[in-house]
Amino acid sequence: MKTLLLILGLVLSYTASAQWTYEKIDNGFDIPYRIAYTEDNRGCYLKLEKLVSNGEVMFYIGNGHTCDDEPFVDLAFLVNKEYKKYTVSGITSGDRKTLFLIPNMLSDSCLNDFRTCTSLKLRINDASCSEEVYEFNMSGSTAALKFIDNK
Repeated sequence: MKTLLLILGLVLSYTASAQWTYEKIDNGFDIPYRIAYTEDNRGCYLKLEKLVSNGEVMFYIGNGHTCDDEPFVDLAFLVNKEYKKYTVSGITSGDRKTLFLIPNMLSDSCLNDFRTCTSLKLRINDASCSEEVYEFNMSGSTAALKFIDNK
């Protein structure tokens, strides 16, 4: 019985951290749009949102904290037990809790790594703050992209 409870607990903890949350947003002003996000164990979330204006997918993290207006962000996608690394610039929101990754980072080889990775480590390189590192379980990232694209 103890073994069964242990196995059940492990399965539930894995699926709870591996799932993306999907929502359709209707704010009353714009065309309804879709978002998908996943959280790390500290409450920071990685979010995908398709821009209504040009159809690009916006990729950002929220519920963290940044000090610089435009910090660089290191991304390490774990693909087939090997880290694929990228560095992109970001733009911080006015309340410093959301960091938008620029340019549209879901393009070219980065998009393939995003779809196939099992984990994403993300480091915000703030010159005036400490370097924050977040880790996200990326199981289901392909389904999240399909949801955003409404496919």
